Amino acid sequence: MGLLDNYTGVGMSPRPRWQHQSVISRLIVKSYREMNDRHLLMLPEATVTDDWNDKAPDSVIFDSAFHPLSIIEITRTEQLDAIIDKCEELMERFPEAEYIVYDYEQNVLYMYDAENYRWLSSDEYELYSQYLSEPLIEYFSTNNKKTQL
Repeated sequence: MGLLDNYTGVGMSPRPRWQHQSVISRLIVKSYREMNDRHLLMLPEATVTDDWNDKAPDSVIFDSAFHPLSIIEITRTEQLDAIIDKCEELMERFPEAEYIVYDYEQNVLYMYDAENYRWLSSDEYELYSQYLSEPLIEYFSTNNKKTQL
């Protein structure tokens, strides 16, 4: 499950797993103060535009005019490649946005490096968002000393 899967209607399935939803909650809780202080908004499962039938990533950081600044996807290892492909489709529409994918099963974060046209991994690099102060993995992982959900 992931970016743009159709979950319309009560009982539609499969829905994202509890671990997936927990990561989204943790991300929002850990980043809320920073987002608010910078007059940015992080919304879960919001469409990237005001077309309510548009793509809806797991989380999006928006500016005050609701332009997507960062597109964030949460996934399982099995779906990682498909989620990255879906992010790359959105890059054509929103080339200035950050693209972040978190594999919660492996506790590995991926971030697109637009300057070098490649995905970077938290296994090899300490990854940062231009909208958050801590290393990105701190907002996603339960394997750190910060407050956990």
